[in-house]
Amino acid sequence: MTGLTVAERILVHLSRFVGHCDEYSAPVDVSQNGISSAVRISRAHAAIELKKLKETDLINEGLAHIKGSRSRRKVYQLTPAGRERAKMIEHYAAEAGIDVSSLLDLARCDPEGMWESLEEDEKEAFGLACVFRSPFDPAVLGEAARMVPLNDDGLADVPVNMRSRIPGLMDEDARRRCHSQAADHCLRVKDYGQRLHHLVRAGRNREAAMLISSRGASLLEDGDGLNETLALLGEAPERFRGEVETLKAKAAMAAGDAERSRSIIEGMLHGTELRRGLMLEGELLTQEGDLDGALASLISARGSDSDTELECRIAGLLCEQGRHQESVDALETLLARSAEDGSYDRTDLVLLQLGRSLLRGGRCDEAVKTLSKGMGMAPEGDRRRWHLLLGEAYQAAGVQERAAEHFRLAR
Repeated sequence: MTGLTVAERILVHLSRFVGHCDEYSAPVDVSQNGISSAVRISRAHAAIELKKLKETDLINEGLAHIKGSRSRRKVYQLTPAGRERAKMIEHYAAEAGIDVSSLLDLARCDPEGMWESLEEDEKEAFGLACVFRSPFDPAVLGEAARMVPLNDDGLADVPVNMRSRIPGLMDEDARRRCHSQAADHCLRVKDYGQRLHHLVRAGRNREAAMLISSRGASLLEDGDGLNETLALLGEAPERFRGEVETLKAKAAMAAGDAERSRSIIEGMLHGTELRRGLMLEGELLTQEGDLDGALASLISARGSDSDTELECRIAGLLCEQGRHQESVDALETLLARSAEDGSYDRTDLVLLQLGRSLLRGGRCDEAVKTLSKGMGMAPEGDRRRWHLLLGEAYQAAGVQERAAEHFRLAR
């Protein structure tokens, strides 16, 4: 198919990295792993071919640190005779009309041609490689890892031309199997955003809904293609439907797809998720600048049980409308109620909004005291917004040194 032997392809590949083995840190391309990936042969096959080339004095073997690795590994470079042979091979290839670059660079290969050249067992493995959206552990592919290039961290990194075309060349069952295997791998490495992507495309809707129910907030933060993924998710089991529809609406909002978000919210308002729907409607209307409409929706969402998060959002909207004292009064009432029943539910959230409302109302000294008290209750890794507000409050109070310290901590 190629017109060049494996040994010839290795020589041409190494000719692109002349001198790199003399450096303290060498690229993965000149290691056995990098060579086998570039030429698309197994590591065992590469070891045999490299041994032959070394015996014929066409390459030298040495040790170097591979970028991204702490240990030294065997690396290979052309001898003067090897460089001459590589030039002859490239000259021959040019005259014969052989595109050497496409043989060594998967990104320049024709996906359809590459796919048709594979054996059936290779197609399944290469299909699996192509459904991953980010670099992954090549061990997942077994011996077929030879078909994909590795990055400097030793992870399999399939070029975008292959990832965008190969899955479409597979039959639906094979594609689902590949996404299912990828989903299981993502669970092992705790990459839940990618796991959701693969679960949905594998048709494992119940597991996708369970994942959303347990990790909705973190999935929203990850956000990579989340709106598109959730658009493919079928109807969730009833016990998870509220969480699933909520994440769908929020993901659409985050993606700027207000029309889709509104459609999901309308379904919730006319179904069994009225309260969630009203809260989401308030969020969407706030995003669109309709503060009066947002406030009305959130007030309508109030139930018999006290909901600290909802009350803080209502107080936040009052603050945004310039009704600072009403906001402060509502939050202080909420704190007093928590003290009476001993619940102290999300007191940090209440104090954060109270500090903001005091600051926006011009009471910067009180804001500093409130925010300093509340930050001690906030989770360790969730203090950026506290530092930003404290920086603003100290700046408004004229204490520039403390303001600069908090702005620095926020960064």
